[in-house]
Amino acid sequence: MTKTKNNYLLLLISLAFAYFAFGAITNVAGAIVPKIKDTYHVSGSASSFLASVFFIAYGLMSVPFGILINKKGTKFTLLLGSLITTIGVLMFAAIPGYFANMASMFICGVGITGIQVAANPLVKQISNPEKYSRNLTLFMVLFGVGSTLAPYVVTFIKNRGLEWNYAYWLFSIVSLIMLISLAVPKYPEEKKEDTKEEKGEGNFTTILKDPLMILFTLAIFLYVGVEVGVANNIALFLEDTHKISNILGDSAEAAKNAAIGNYWFGLLLGRLIGGLILDKLPTQKAIQIFITGAAISLAAAIFCPNLNVSLWSFPFVGFFISIMFPSIYGLAMNSYDKKYSGIISGILCTAIIGGAIVGPVISKIAEVTGSIAEPNWHRGMIVAFICYAYIFTVGIWAKSEKQKSES
Repeated sequence: MTKTKNNYLLLLISLAFAYFAFGAITNVAGAIVPKIKDTYHVSGSASSFLASVFFIAYGLMSVPFGILINKKGTKFTLLLGSLITTIGVLMFAAIPGYFANMASMFICGVGITGIQVAANPLVKQISNPEKYSRNLTLFMVLFGVGSTLAPYVVTFIKNRGLEWNYAYWLFSIVSLIMLISLAVPKYPEEKKEDTKEEKGEGNFTTILKDPLMILFTLAIFLYVGVEVGVANNIALFLEDTHKISNILGDSAEAAKNAAIGNYWFGLLLGRLIGGLILDKLPTQKAIQIFITGAAISLAAAIFCPNLNVSLWSFPFVGFFISIMFPSIYGLAMNSYDKKYSGIISGILCTAIIGGAIVGPVISKIAEVTGSIAEPNWHRGMIVAFICYAYIFTVGIWAKSEKQKSES
């Protein structure tokens, strides 16, 4: 078994780079939101929506890509996803315009959905059992590294005297390297399995209607929404509330991009440390402690009048929300029989569409309660606290391991 797994070392390295690449492409959005607003003269909520449309693809394409894997295989799906991503990034770089960029962003989202749906189970398939957790953790760390570096790329492009969309030419190169690297390695042979039991008539509908499944799906929807929604509105908040350009002048843009990058770095650091904490605390209790920390950190970032406090608080928000997705996802998967894992995974991945909804809602409420010129971010961010409050309840109603074994 070990020898067989070691034959896929090159594929593991290629997948590791893929996680880094789509982390950067996914989470550069926060840094380009103010650029979209200024370049195309649209409102903050409109610019936030363009960045968030990426996540609509998850809601629409997660299940179709899962079906494609069964029909055409993992390698075909990975390469198709990489090709679509590369096309989307190239379109963003080459074709300006608000609606053109929106279409490009959606295409990128479709491609990366395909990559993720195929890559997550493939990592398990080609890892030695005792090293699977290590590999998956490493890949999530690399995803976080890509997310952290992406906003700094926008700053780098500006310092070179180039337009902000030139960052997407750089991402096009990264995406092309990802496509080539995934095409080269050897992939494991795929056997067609009898899935009649899992696809029994009414199973999908029955699970989707189960109250517990609805609660978990909503938790994933709100978590992804608030994670992305806060990140995509950081730059607008710093400009509208703290007037950061008036305070820092030419260095304001770098400071805003750094704040977004630090938010993702906090999330990366939280994932590294969170694994150790989850070994010591029940998942439900850890969720409640960490989400409380996120709420306190966001309150400091939003309501404290001191700019430095805001800049230092956003990374702590990222740190404290870091364990939510794997914790909620794991609790949901462990609440049902293993034969339904494919159905449950598809439902939960579809809920990632929350990333397209919550951010624009935050900015729209800020504009409605204030104005387009002077949004009231204190009121808009109430949406984030509502999301945190719901996630806190997961620790109350999610089944513990003892309750699962008894049932």
